[in-house]
Amino acid sequence: MSHSRPRRRKVAILTPTGFQKLQEATSQLDCWNPCTKSCTLEKLSEYTGLSTHTLSKVHARQAGVDLRTLTRYFNAFNLTLDANDYCLFPVTDISLLENGPSKQMKFSLSTASQTKILPHSNPIVSWGMAPDVSEFCGRTAELATLKQWVLDQRCRVVALFGIGGVGKTWLATRLSEQLQQDFATVVWRSLRPIARTDALIPFSIFLDDLLEHLLPQPQSTVPETVIGKIRQLMDVLRSRPCLLVLDNIESILPDSRSSSAAEPYLENEPLTDCGADAYEAYVEFLRQLGQGRHQSCIILTSRVQPRWLQFHAGASGKTQALNVPGLTPDDIQHLLKTRGHFQGTQADWQQLVSYYDGNPLILGFVGDMIQRFFGGSITAFLNQEVRFFARVNELLDQQLRILPTSLQTVMDVLATQDAPLPLSDLRSHLNYLPSARLIETITSLQSRALVSTDDSELLLKPLMKNYIKTQSRSTTPVPYSCSR
Repeated sequence: MSHSRPRRRKVAILTPTGFQKLQEATSQLDCWNPCTKSCTLEKLSEYTGLSTHTLSKVHARQAGVDLRTLTRYFNAFNLTLDANDYCLFPVTDISLLENGPSKQMKFSLSTASQTKILPHSNPIVSWGMAPDVSEFCGRTAELATLKQWVLDQRCRVVALFGIGGVGKTWLATRLSEQLQQDFATVVWRSLRPIARTDALIPFSIFLDDLLEHLLPQPQSTVPETVIGKIRQLMDVLRSRPCLLVLDNIESILPDSRSSSAAEPYLENEPLTDCGADAYEAYVEFLRQLGQGRHQSCIILTSRVQPRWLQFHAGASGKTQALNVPGLTPDDIQHLLKTRGHFQGTQADWQQLVSYYDGNPLILGFVGDMIQRFFGGSITAFLNQEVRFFARVNELLDQQLRILPTSLQTVMDVLATQDAPLPLSDLRSHLNYLPSARLIETITSLQSRALVSTDDSELLLKPLMKNYIKTQSRSTTPVPYSCSR
């Protein structure tokens, strides 16, 4: 009785000759962009029937794909895949790749996953739901700092935190665009559920998605356990320089997702809600990414700086955190050009931007309001009392509702101050609050970029200060008491 051997799949990569053929054929498509000399992967996917992930691997020419995939790609353009258009793994003649950055790499089936991949002009990229940042402006200093952390210091984790709407997601995406050629693979993912009522993505499925896009080639076996998947993922991050962007990680931080008035979350306290295990798994995973040994970089964005990152940021040089500030008046003027023509003095622009703390999302809402009801006149808008309206109120209310009572109380006190308040004076306002809890509360406000400190004096950020003062004028004042 004879047994037929399983058919071995042929894995190949394009040679410069084959890649040039595809480039010439692609340039004839309607979606061809002469400036970038390329088509978007989405358009190519529609035309060829191949996934964007597969197309990225074909174009990168760093990891092999099924030979049948290359044949299918060529057939989509009525081309024939000739023998000199591709080379099979293992590569024995490295001169076939002499025109590409891959000439410094030696491949073999047994060592390909362990080879350090050098920066490539065509990295494998999966943007997920990343925004289009083609109209990005400003942030020159922030980008320079972040690049220095990622490229020079080789930070493992870089966190961007700040109030909602300040531009964390856009900054992270712009940074990723500028750094993508320094990494073999770039994966951008958001942890925010599509709707508030939606559950968090199961941690195991989240890991599966990362492994699918980070692995250099399909694996014959995939670990079944979460621990096995994490180990495999860490192996990938060690073996090849990957850039992983995780947006909105406040979605998995215990003190950022609850609408209750619970006190500040202490990291060692157990979670008691039904989804506690899932949230703890995410938090522990992020902690391991910051502490583990690897040559990759993980960029996080969050409305809250994670507690573990507060203690480690800057200490070892491998983890860093940036409190993302608002934009300057010049940047806001440039940003609002697309929304219409505005009239106002430089002092008007300065007052407008300062009032809303340079928050680009909120100033975009305000710009629309100025166009619709004030004919584009910033002066006229500033001369009337209504500075907050439905769209802005909704955004700020979302962030205030999840704050514990003690945080809201401290913010209410600081909102009444015209100058920075010394800690001793704040304690006199809140003498019923234990000193340890007061320090914990201030630390929590700082982690949310709501309060700044200067020589032990506290100052509430302008946006929240103006909003709280506006809201207090429209409601009956509530005296501070121990019960609050």
